[in-house]
Amino acid sequence: MEKQLSPQRSRGGYLEALLNSCPVAILAIDGEGTITFANKAACELVECVMQELIGSSIVTVYESLEAAKETNRKLHMSGGLVHDHESKVKTKVGKLVPVRISAAHMRDSSGNYIGAVGFFEKYRPWSGAEAEVKAYAEELEAKLEEWKDLGAPVFQLYPGLSAVVVVGRLDIDRFMRVTSSLLSHVESMRSRVVLIDLSAALVEDVTSIASELLKTIRTIRLLGAQCVLAGIQSSLAQAIEPLVPDVESVKSFCCTDVSIEAALNIIGFGIHKKD
Repeated sequence: MEKQLSPQRSRGGYLEALLNSCPVAILAIDGEGTITFANKAACELVECVMQELIGSSIVTVYESLEAAKETNRKLHMSGGLVHDHESKVKTKVGKLVPVRISAAHMRDSSGNYIGAVGFFEKYRPWSGAEAEVKAYAEELEAKLEEWKDLGAPVFQLYPGLSAVVVVGRLDIDRFMRVTSSLLSHVESMRSRVVLIDLSAALVEDVTSIASELLKTIRTIRLLGAQCVLAGIQSSLAQAIEPLVPDVESVKSFCCTDVSIEAALNIIGFGIHKKD
């Protein structure tokens, strides 16, 4: 008669076969940091047989004790789960292999820590040429951020009158940067009137922008200046209206020319046509 495996042993055999067929190195440890499981890929990664790994400290597969502690520290700081943590493992003959580690703490039904399981995946570090390309890409990203700010220059249009002209897409992050530059300018130049021109802006998330715009206007008033708006789009105006008890308290005009004239009138100047 053919001998049949119990369901429990059958499931265990399938699970072990599945883990051993995984191309990524898998290591499990108990609560004391002792290795309790290693799949075939883990043995190949550190160039050891399974008997040499099982029962050893997890520290033995790391480059150093400090590297092992760093992985453990990141696990604790992230609440017991970490993805793509870069480190190095050490083979039996001392060769260092760069790896990315994804790991998780294991807990029992009472929530007590009982160990951890980690996936160690080899990766190729940046070459010199790739590092240069990466650095150049980061430099371009930094310049792009600067160009975004150039699309919203803050300047003194006339003594006592400052202006900011926003061009292009305006999301909440960019608006906060523009506001920070504007408030610093108003404070340093002791502006009496501030013109915010949004006629060339493409406003995203109008609800958030409306709230922050009103907050900016109130802050400018606390700095001793008045605020004039130009060219706000209809969706932004609709978002602002419910937030303002007295709409007439917000000086807003349809175009830049009219808003400049209104701003100059506040500081006692006017625009007159030549005869």
